[in-house]
Amino acid sequence: AVAIPAVVREEPGDAFLPPVDEIVGLPGIDLVVPLASGGVQTGAVDGDTIWIVTAFQNRLQKISALSGDVTASYEIDGHVEGISAAAGYLWLLSYDNGGEVLRFNPTIGEIDMVIPIQGSPASAAWFDGRLWVSNDQAELLEISTTGEVLSTQPGEVKGTGFGYLWVNDPTTGLISSLSADGTHGEVVIPTDGTISSTGSAIGEVAEVAGYLWLAESQPTSTAVARYDLATATLQPLPVGAGPWAPTEFGGYLWMTSRFDQTLLQVDPASGHVRTYPMPGKPGGLLVADGALWVTLYQPGAIVRLDISADLIEAGSVVASGGTNGHHLVCTEGDVALPGQPTIVLEPESWANYGSWSLVQALISKEGFRVCADGYLDGNPGPEQRAIDLARDLEGQGIGGPYVLMAYGDGVHTARLFADERTDIVGVVLIDPTPLGFQDFYDRLFSELGIAAGHPPWLDLEADVSESMGDFGDKPLVVIGQDPAATYRSARFAEFAGAYNARSISDYWQIGLTFYAGLSSDSRAVIAKGTGMTGIMLSQPNLIVRQVLYVVDRTIAK
Repeated sequence: AVAIPAVVREEPGDAFLPPVDEIVGLPGIDLVVPLASGGVQTGAVDGDTIWIVTAFQNRLQKISALSGDVTASYEIDGHVEGISAAAGYLWLLSYDNGGEVLRFNPTIGEIDMVIPIQGSPASAAWFDGRLWVSNDQAELLEISTTGEVLSTQPGEVKGTGFGYLWVNDPTTGLISSLSADGTHGEVVIPTDGTISSTGSAIGEVAEVAGYLWLAESQPTSTAVARYDLATATLQPLPVGAGPWAPTEFGGYLWMTSRFDQTLLQVDPASGHVRTYPMPGKPGGLLVADGALWVTLYQPGAIVRLDISADLIEAGSVVASGGTNGHHLVCTEGDVALPGQPTIVLEPESWANYGSWSLVQALISKEGFRVCADGYLDGNPGPEQRAIDLARDLEGQGIGGPYVLMAYGDGVHTARLFADERTDIVGVVLIDPTPLGFQDFYDRLFSELGIAAGHPPWLDLEADVSESMGDFGDKPLVVIGQDPAATYRSARFAEFAGAYNARSISDYWQIGLTFYAGLSSDSRAVIAKGTGMTGIMLSQPNLIVRQVLYVVDRTIAK
């Protein structure tokens, strides 16, 4: 999670961005390239050049895969969430004006053609010298390099492989082949009842290591399927929530999970899956200059991986499940420590499920059972979150004692969950959001007449907070952001004014003092140099050290 208020600078179109250099020190992260913003990113590779569109900023960035330098940046007049590089052009899928394809000419650095597609774009692929685009009307358009729409027919692009374009047939709901001569259905993949009810649940199809791989796109799905064209057999493989962007690299199938916030490596022959947490929410995968690159929605960056290094690997999953959109996944390391408490991780609401993946892996490696929760769908308040956490821990047979951890506004859920329980033995709160902070923040900026956007922080009413007990003498650590790197920074003071910046910083620090006072055995820790860049990303080992400190204190008691 990256706990950053999405404050917009006074100069239009320029976001208040977190620095991302800190994550380059993590194992397996070889190079970090900051992008124009976080949010939806889509990319394409043309030789040794990576092209990335950041949808929030409507900006196209040209990146050297050799050096990682951003060599050019272009403003795009249109909301773009898809890009293909082919025939000397970039083909951008825009949602504006009822749906368009924008042809960008890199030679002149401009869009030189706009092609209406009569519906919002869904997906696209370059196949047999033409661009094939599907829209939200379940129409498949064939477009020439000169921008002529050659044909329109039913279907949705899923990908290419084995000399075919693969499409979802809306009449049958199955994935079928489209050959270069226009022949449909030489191969029909029996997805119905195998990995999903219809082919529409399949997000992407890719050819990797002699198989065709089908990745389900739904957040609640956990499967990718391996299809053998020779035997016409389809084998589902459980890999994690919402597998995405199937890509071949180094003889393996690689995918991301935006929900688990992980990178997945699948052995094509055995189906063995290895899971690596990413320092942020991953998006697409690109192969350029002999390396694997991952885009990160949050923070806004693209990272180059060093696969030869020891990537941090997630622990073995010992429990997974949930109800009503809530999901719980528990992991432990190869060597579990007997008699130790279970570490329960409560996320910040707006960052949500999967944001703990890096910290969870590191704590699991220390020998602990670690359970992280969140929502694949929906965003309920802290009261319901506490109910769902208790229910699903019990449902998965994960009993106490617990060391309870919470990030940001997850503190409200953590306090509700812990109230009147006797199985909480320690607590770690990471940059907990003060009571009433959102109202204070909004009122201040409203008086200034400045648009100050931020994540939808959850809150507790003061009387609810006052009705709950504290943590007694349970060991408690409160890790706070560095004020000098956030609200007392010169950058924020320039934006909000020095007095207002101090007021916001003071409010936050008073909140940290309040939380530290919830136990008679507490300590406060400042994440030096780290502000709203996300302590979980920039200093995960600091968090692990404080967890170990709390566990040691529980033993001492």
